[in-house]
Amino acid sequence: MTSAADVPPPAGGVFGTASDQEAVERAARAAAPITADVEAIGAMDPGVRAALYRLLSSLADNKYMLGRRYAEWCTGAPLLESAVAAAAMAQDELGHARSFYPLLRGFPEAAEAHTVEGKGWQDRPTQALAMLDRPFRTWGELIAVSAIADTAFSVLLSVATGPGYEPLRQRARKILQEEEAHWVHARGWLRRLATDELHLANLAEALGKAWESAATWFGRSDDPAMAVLVTKGILSAEPDELRTTLRARVAPTLESGGPALVAVLDRPLPWERWSDAERRLAID
Repeated sequence: MTSAADVPPPAGGVFGTASDQEAVERAARAAAPITADVEAIGAMDPGVRAALYRLLSSLADNKYMLGRRYAEWCTGAPLLESAVAAAAMAQDELGHARSFYPLLRGFPEAAEAHTVEGKGWQDRPTQALAMLDRPFRTWGELIAVSAIADTAFSVLLSVATGPGYEPLRQRARKILQEEEAHWVHARGWLRRLATDELHLANLAEALGKAWESAATWFGRSDDPAMAVLVTKGILSAEPDELRTTLRARVAPTLESGGPALVAVLDRPLPWERWSDAERRLAID
């Protein structure tokens, strides 16, 4: 009997042939930066501006790629209600990305950046987690990423609600409201999949990879860019605090699967594969 954890992804790529130039041009016009935001960015210290640009770029690309991966399961989820949930989450994540990209266009650093909504976006690399470079192989992998990586983005946004950078604060508050439903969905499926002893090892592997990617995404303990953002009040917590918060959020749910699942949260993080420039792990 096939488990929901082993349901293969649907065939074909949903976005593989997207080439509507008119739609791309409409999106580019809508993504034009707001004058007030551009002025605020121009008044920033260059070091702060560079750190903020890196964070926003990473958030935008991760949200965009996560939305794409969710969308690929709109017709391949194990249950009809799960397909509906995948579609809703995809729409949410793409909307979140869509709210971040206009901010990037107001930064001088964006002049040569490969932002997704620019011309030829299908062929450009992103700054998303490496685990989002390819489609999810099973439904269990989607749930693992939703429970840990998607939650990691929410953990960071939860400490970005201060007055340090108003455009991020505004977006963070709205996104966090929408993300609560994603967490409820992931938590429910984790508990369901954790009862399937036959596929528990595969679930643990998927959770372990998601944890490595998400926990390192916050940066090293002494990450200079994160330190600058905390000092300027744009963020209110440093990387180690963010990791602790993420672990506390997911650990109680993983306990339903026994010690094997919780143990993935205590593995040494593979910093030898971490790239500060790309803000992600190299593919293992």
